Amino acid sequence: MCIHCSVIVCAKCIESWIDKQKSCPKCSHPVQQTDFVKCRLADKLVEFIEISKLNSCSNHSKETPRVYCSTCKKYVCFKCILINGQHIDHEYTYIDEDYKKILRLNHKLLGFIRKRCKNNQDNLAGLELAIQTLLNDHSENLRHTNTFQQTTDLLIKEAQHLFDDYQQKKQICIDVIKMDESIVKDIEQRLDESKSLSDQEEILQILQQHIPSIVE
Repeated sequence: MCIHCSVIVCAKCIESWIDKQKSCPKCSHPVQQTDFVKCRLADKLVEFIEISKLNSCSNHSKETPRVYCSTCKKYVCFKCILINGQHIDHEYTYIDEDYKKILRLNHKLLGFIRKRCKNNQDNLAGLELAIQTLLNDHSENLRHTNTFQQTTDLLIKEAQHLFDDYQQKKQICIDVIKMDESIVKDIEQRLDESKSLSDQEEILQILQQHIPSIVE
């Protein structure tokens, strides 16, 4: 968009004006690359048009799908059912109902991941405390042990075994926490940007990949 007259143009036109005319054909003002800015309104309009295309009925382009036909496994508008008689004897549900149902499920599953992440953070804190306690106790035991090398070696071996076990569990917790935090961040963004039932269905598929099937 030209900052002098607000005319909206494409990138190719801007390049042509700068290379050949050196001025805006609308207002005749001398222009360079910095005289053009991104038009947010145009971006929103393009986005709206694309979404409208996706949300239009395949049989009636001016109609918005309001019903999901379970028999045909496709989204249809009321004209398909009432006027054309298609899908009239089929099983179907209203999209708004499906959308709300899946949205509630997605928030529930997201809550499960948040809770799992919190539990692992608590487990990690417990492991870190256990490791520190082990190190403190080990140092104290070595100070009070007798001079027999066999006893000292046994204490060191036992402490090392426990330490390795704690460290392994700690790393597992850290990896799971990082993964869950990444999932939560991604899903929260997707939920904020969601505009259609298909968006919610895609979110549900992602969540189900990271959650046991027993969670419903």
